[in-house]
Amino acid sequence: MTVPLFEHERERIVRADGITVVSRPAFARDFPYEKGEHVVFGGPTRRGKTTLAFDLLQYACTPEFPAFVAVSKPDDEVTRRRGHQLNYRFVEEWPPPPKLGEMLGNGKPSGYVVWPKFGDLDKDMQRAAEVTQKLLMERYAAGANIRKNKGGILVMDDTMVKAKIMGLDSYMVTILAMAGAMKLGLWIFVQKPTDSGRTPLWGFENANHLFFTKGGDAQMMRRYREIIGDHGAIAVQIIPTLKEYEFLYVHKTKGYLCIVGAQ
Repeated sequence: MTVPLFEHERERIVRADGITVVSRPAFARDFPYEKGEHVVFGGPTRRGKTTLAFDLLQYACTPEFPAFVAVSKPDDEVTRRRGHQLNYRFVEEWPPPPKLGEMLGNGKPSGYVVWPKFGDLDKDMQRAAEVTQKLLMERYAAGANIRKNKGGILVMDDTMVKAKIMGLDSYMVTILAMAGAMKLGLWIFVQKPTDSGRTPLWGFENANHLFFTKGGDAQMMRRYREIIGDHGAIAVQIIPTLKEYEFLYVHKTKGYLCIVGAQ
């Protein structure tokens, strides 16, 4: 069976097994993302999922179609560094306090990093949950306003924490099920496709774009095979062969499949 490959005219090589490896910059520039589509990044922690997400956001987002990165831990070096590199606005509350330039329509950022204040063990998770919940609700309500809606991308790193510890599972599931037509995409990060609330299940089912990093036991591979569908058998053979920081990319609805290079 021939697997349809994601076609790039530049910066790509073909492995001995016939799978195309596309360089990270080329893939990010040509990432076929459309407004309202959902994305899942799957695989163990510390494998570069957040870095890949920011690489894609750099090209997917504009001031008219921004990213909203919700942070749920005291420190995240990748988010801090990449957010500043992309000139995202860092805010502790949502909605953020008004900024004169933005009110006048000038200098709007292509993204926001929503980072609640941390430092109180008794209140940190509750506060972060409240701020993130406001973000989800406000963006969903804005999406329902057809005349004014411009959409955007909600980036839910540490998805399991948000779903199970912060109690936001139902909010994210609703967005996965309903918000695609509102041009509001949800990007989620899943270490294991089990025991993380309903969000990973719905995410895998509703996402157009899937990214898998190396790692995982036999149970995870079986689940990945089910999730990917027609090309699942081939995909689970590729995942163990990935190099450090490489990702297997699957366009679930169109059947594209390739490897995104580490650089």
